[in-house]
Formats: sequence, structure tokens, C-alpha cells
Amino acid sequence: MKNDILYIWLQQAIGLCNRLALEIMPRFSDISDIYSCEDFSFLGEKREQYITRLLNKDTSSAFEALKRIRSLGAEVTGYYDTRFPDKLRLIAAPPVVLYSIGTWRDLNTVPCVAVVGTRKMSDYGKEIAEKFAYIIAKSGAYVVSGLAKGVDTAAHRSAVMAGGYTVAVLGNPIGEVYPRENEKAFASLYKCGLVISEMYPGCPRTKADFPNRNRIISGLSAATVVAEAGEGSGALITARCALEQGRLVFAVPGDIGAENAGTNQLIKSGVPVATEPYDIIAPLALEYPESVKPYQPSLTAGLRSYGNAGAAKKRANNPAPGVSAPEPPKEPVEPDPLEAFAEPVKKVPGGIQEQITELLRASRPLTGDEISRQLGCDITKVLSELTVMEITGAVVKTAGGRFAAND
Repeated sequence: MKNDILYIWLQQAIGLCNRLALEIMPRFSDISDIYSCEDFSFLGEKREQYITRLLNKDTSSAFEALKRIRSLGAEVTGYYDTRFPDKLRLIAAPPVVLYSIGTWRDLNTVPCVAVVGTRKMSDYGKEIAEKFAYIIAKSGAYVVSGLAKGVDTAAHRSAVMAGGYTVAVLGNPIGEVYPRENEKAFASLYKCGLVISEMYPGCPRTKADFPNRNRIISGLSAATVVAEAGEGSGALITARCALEQGRLVFAVPGDIGAENAGTNQLIKSGVPVATEPYDIIAPLALEYPESVKPYQPSLTAGLRSYGNAGAAKKRANNPAPGVSAPEPPKEPVEPDPLEAFAEPVKKVPGGIQEQITELLRASRPLTGDEISRQLGCDITKVLSELTVMEITGAVVKTAGGRFAAND
């Protein structure tokens, strides 16, 4: 608890997103050493205001802030703590301390990938964010974003639905829900992911808060992918931060002339193109072979199980004489804490192929991921069924890898 107060004291003394932190932190081995220091002349004469604050050892304000943090059930992770992300120590203005709600995982040996983009996303941007985040999470990497409306929320949701781990970096104080309509999403991430901020409750606010948090999103991440962005989007600030930090940056092409085609400007400036998630996963798998394994839905396995399921059903319906048909095992049904992220499941009677057909007849052409989400079916099962249906002519594959009913 003492160290927690000292981290807040230091943060209050030098402020947020200050390059001064990079001059101070590496010179000491512990936060208590900084607090005990009586000579900060190494900061130079132009830093007199900061030196005066650092020589003021009053921690009463920090103690009050810590009480508010504790009342939220939040935790304090400081620069010298072992679980503090190593990558954040290397950026130009490292955070002195992070406040968090949720479950910490090892952010040092498993790579994070930032999936960012515009708040006003199009259907195309939504599809890109969801597809990329889902495959990235399935491949073992952690998905990082800002839990804002639009692309951020879509990325977090897909990471959760993939059974992966996701980290939300806020541009507002910990415990404060913004935007308000994301309240359920915050609650879900508190249970199954991690929400962090460098701002404590009651922290002074500035117009730079959200741009400042972008350096943490990119700083946490081994790679950043911009899914969709307008020319003035904050996602482009994140991309610029990542480039300055020497991290991998990728941009997904947008429609020429479209409002959200800011990613094309990144591509023209030399940022690598990502047309599929594996463009990002491939280099990470080489660097982190123990934690990142490229995820590939197996169509062959699905087709085999399709045939085996039919044989098993036939045996169950026609048991040998004197043998009772086995009852399927009953599994306990538990409430899903991720329900807030899930899209409404469309209840359609009939088998999986009938459900897919009815869904496609009632909507525009859909991708396999979209069908999986809307029907609440496993993506591997959906893809294997779509392959069979395409072979039999029940569906046709259209541009963009979408499927339509072949009526």
C-alpha cells in the first residue's frame, strides 16, 4: 500500500504523459528511492517547477486518491512492479503507474495486437475489425483497443467471442464509463479481460487525454492494425505513435474516396498493407513461437465430422436389438458473462443448413463469421456446412467471400 501511494505521489508531481518520467525512472531501482531523493538537479534548471514538487513529500492527496481507487475495486501497478509491461517502459513518455480493473495476464511473453479504427465505422469496417480481432485472439495473441464506440468495441467483442483475452486502454479515469452506452461492455471486460487507465478517479482532465492514451495502446502492442479510419481519426494518432515507438504497423485498405479511407493514406506513406489477419500473425508467430500459433479453421475436419455425425445419428436411431439408444450427455447451463458483447441470435427452426438458407434469404450476402454470430453456431461447423452447400448448389459465393442463397 505504501508503494501505491508513492506512485500516485510521483504521478501527481510530474503529471501525465510527461517525458520527464523517462529521465527519472531508469535512474532509480525503486519508487521509494525516488521519494527519498533530495537532489533532482539532474533534471536541469528549466525543470524547477517539477523539482519543487518532487521535493514536497506530502502524500495526503495521493492517499485520498488511493482510497477512491480502492473503493472501485481497482488495482495499482507501478513502473517497477514485475507485471508492469516491459514494452511500456521503452516508450518516450512511459506511464508512472497504471490503474486497472479485471484480470492481469502476462503481457511480456505474449504479444498484444492493437486493433483500432473510427468510431463511425461502416459495415465494411465492422467486418474487418471483427474478423481480424477474432483470428488474432484465436491465434493466441492479446487484442488491445480503446473501448470506444465503433471499431474498438467490435474488436473487443470479437476477441471475447473467440475465447481470447483483451485489454481496454481508457482515455478517462479508471472506473468511469465512457461512452455511457458501453456500460455493459465495461462490465463484461471487468469479468473476462482487463481495463486499464493511467488516470485515477478525480484526476485533472485535459483535451489531450484521449490522444495521450493512444501512446499506451500502441506501446503495449507488438503490432498495431488500423481497420478503418477517417483522415482525422484518432486511430491515425495511434498508428503514428506505434511508428515512433518502432512497432509493427499495418493498414487495411479502404474504398477509394470513401469517408473512412484514411488507411489508404497510411499505405501511401509506406505502412504495410494487411488484407487478412495472417499478415499480422505471421511475423508475430516467428517472434513468439511459444504463444502465437496461426489459427486456421479446418474445413476437412468439419467435413469428416459431418459424415461421422450422420452415421452416429443413424446408429442412435436404430440401436441393435436389446440395446437402448444412448441419451446425449446433459451439460450444466451457466449464464454467459459475455452476453453484453454478443449480437442477437436469430432463432430459425430446422437443421444448420436450413437455418443458414433461411438467414441468407432474409438478408444481404453474409460472411461465414457473420452467419456464425447470428445463428450462434461454431464457426468451424458453419464453414464446413457452407462448403457442402456450395458443392450441392444451395448457396453461391459472392465477392468479398460472402455467401448468398441460390434460389
